[in-house]
Amino acid sequence: MRVLFAVDPSIAHLYPMVPMAWALQNAGHEVRLASFGGFAERIAETGLTPVQLGDAAWAARVSDDPLEPNGPVEAQLYADIMGLNAEEREHWFLFYQYLLTPISDYLRVDRPEAQELVKFAQDWKPDLVIWDLTQAAGAIAARVCGAASARLVFAWDPVGWSLDRLAGHADELRAAGLDENPLATAVRPLADRYGVELDQELLVGQWTLDTAPPGLGLPTTTKKVPLRYVPYNGAVTVPQWLLEPPTRPRICLTLGESYRRFIRGDFDRTPLLLEALAELDVEVVATLNDVQLDGAVPPANVRLVEYLPLTQILPTCSAVIHHGGLGTFQASVAANLPQLVCDTLESIMLRFEEADAGEDGEQDDIGVYRSGVEYGVRDPEEAPKETIRWVMPAKKLEATPISNYVISRGAGVRLNHHAQSASELRDLIAQVLDDPSFRRGAQAVHDVWQALPGPAEVVPVLETLTAEARRRR
Repeated sequence: MRVLFAVDPSIAHLYPMVPMAWALQNAGHEVRLASFGGFAERIAETGLTPVQLGDAAWAARVSDDPLEPNGPVEAQLYADIMGLNAEEREHWFLFYQYLLTPISDYLRVDRPEAQELVKFAQDWKPDLVIWDLTQAAGAIAARVCGAASARLVFAWDPVGWSLDRLAGHADELRAAGLDENPLATAVRPLADRYGVELDQELLVGQWTLDTAPPGLGLPTTTKKVPLRYVPYNGAVTVPQWLLEPPTRPRICLTLGESYRRFIRGDFDRTPLLLEALAELDVEVVATLNDVQLDGAVPPANVRLVEYLPLTQILPTCSAVIHHGGLGTFQASVAANLPQLVCDTLESIMLRFEEADAGEDGEQDDIGVYRSGVEYGVRDPEEAPKETIRWVMPAKKLEATPISNYVISRGAGVRLNHHAQSASELRDLIAQVLDDPSFRRGAQAVHDVWQALPGPAEVVPVLETLTAEARRRR
């Protein structure tokens, strides 16, 4: 069969899809990966065949007119009406303030990209379209060409979860003058252009490839197909020093890819972590760039490498310190490692920055987000001055669910650079290295992960589901 993947133009979304795409291709199926702008080159680096949508020089999230996130007042009002508790509000904010923005941007009918995806599907005629959470146009492309439609989620599904909550409170939301289904509102213009019925299947697919280990995912009414998350991080030549066994415990310190281009000092977390590691009898491999270091001088026991695939470094380590990102968490589970997860426990709700400048009269951009100025791709001075400045949480969006899961399984601890001193962080790191219970907890989490069906095992499931879906059309 022919399988088309609709992929967000970021490696954080591409890399988790690569193992499933390769499993389908290795089973003899034709596979294409479609994405925006100049991202086709990154797809080609994986050995898979890209489909370029739109102008290679254009990127939706750094254009002159990107969509702004939804505001905090309305986000809170929705949460109040739906009766969400503190933990549930975080899932809602992730959907309403963060995911809806790129979803809507990538559905724009005034741009050619989404329409080119539909046109490619009409011409190539895939049997199955697999799309990630930000690429709702994939469902429209599937419907137009008669293909089966499935989503691939990377650990939990805030979209499906939020749609279930919205449906349960539709009357109250309408009475309050709120949109009872903002995702449907975002999808409608493109769906109407192609005469596609806007139903639940168009919003969440016919089924969802779900990589969440039991106990981490969110409850939804969607049809789930369990899938083991197989780490893929690209490849580089393995350095000689990595081939030699470490002479003392090795720790990997990695703070992710998403913020490393524009959050100086990683929310001031980097210098505190380096200070905590300095007096331990360990070898640290830190995948940090100049922005993350922001002038901090690593101690003698820290080896700096700007980038090294986690699949190469983690198997040589005794523990990993990371930012709480889904990909790093899953790679650490696959490597069977105790995890020290950086998490401040603050809310992820985006709020407006207050207008007051600092003592020098200049505003501090650390931890501030502006639409159209993302990932260091664009100089803030070149962006429209009227763009809103949003205050970001000093943590990865999914850090709290990840740290809670790790702690509840006895597989690691939480590092809170807002509440803990360097010496307190040092004690926690030493505890994880010295206490064998953390290794046992990591082993238990690894066993649960290993029991999930891998991509090759899921291929026959997709073949059957696709055939059934196409017979029903």
